[in-house]
Amino acid sequence: MVFWAGILAAAFFVWLAVKIGFYETWTMLFNIVISIYLSVFLTPATTTLVPAAGDTAYGNALTLIAVAAGAFLILHGVSYSFLTGRFSVWFPQPLDNVGSGLLGFLAGFLIWSFLALVISVSPASQTSFARNIGLASTVERTNVPYIAWWCDLINAVVATGDNKNTTQQVISKLLKPAQERPAHKPADRS
Repeated sequence: MVFWAGILAAAFFVWLAVKIGFYETWTMLFNIVISIYLSVFLTPATTTLVPAAGDTAYGNALTLIAVAAGAFLILHGVSYSFLTGRFSVWFPQPLDNVGSGLLGFLAGFLIWSFLALVISVSPASQTSFARNIGLASTVERTNVPYIAWWCDLINAVVATGDNKNTTQQVISKLLKPAQERPAHKPADRS
């Protein structure tokens, strides 16, 4: 169910991408990929440097969201100020529609995968509802490899050759505390 909801979210982004065009969609996808990359790789460092960020049960999830949102807002503001807000690049209509639709689908599924990862690193993923819809198993089989592919692509460009942390390893370390911690259960009032 989580996978098909991701496909529906990606379809919404296809519609949005066709409306805004190929150039703007490409810029948005780039900003999303860099934001998620920074979020995944900076969350362990942030929770180590600022222990209060990781002390709560939802600490990793909140840190993931905060870093990704902050990075995206900064990147989008800079790209709008210097690229998409200043000039526009025109492409032939068929290329613009098909290209922007494809990039919109990739961006939409990446955003959905990231949101599913955020839910998975929180104790909310251990609730009966999350287990019934297959959140934990689906995220690890479909969403995490998709995020890892994009992050490893960026990692291949920016990391040094002796980097031993792959995206899969970093995400597994983020998922481990949520899988070990039981979901919050209300107190029995009888």
